[in-house]
Amino acid sequence: MPRIVIASITAFFAGEFVNSFVPAKTKLFTAGQHLWTRTVGSTLCGEGMDTLVFYPAAFLGVWNHHLLLRVMVFNYIAKVWVLATPLTYRIVAFLKRVENEDCYDRDTNCTPFSLRATR
Repeated sequence: MPRIVIASITAFFAGEFVNSFVPAKTKLFTAGQHLWTRTVGSTLCGEGMDTLVFYPAAFLGVWNHHLLLRVMVFNYIAKVWVLATPLTYRIVAFLKRVENEDCYDRDTNCTPFSLRATR
């Protein structure tokens, strides 16, 4: 049980960092265009990191390699099924219009190891 909890917390931290980093940098690269690249790209990368960290940390040596790989692939595909992208577009467009806000993370220090707040 402790192994699964530690694997879960570590995978969540790594996956969420990647899930935040990718759209921030992609938005800069695309000059705010192509929202779908940010939503799909961050999901693919974040869930990929989560999967690559969690399953081996939790089950390597407990499950055989073939089973571990099959579970990882199946769960990754299930997690990244991107049916919500059209809904995401509508919500983001609505929020930008209502709040009159569109942020870019140009000067953001993306290190997860800093406790200093940035503006």
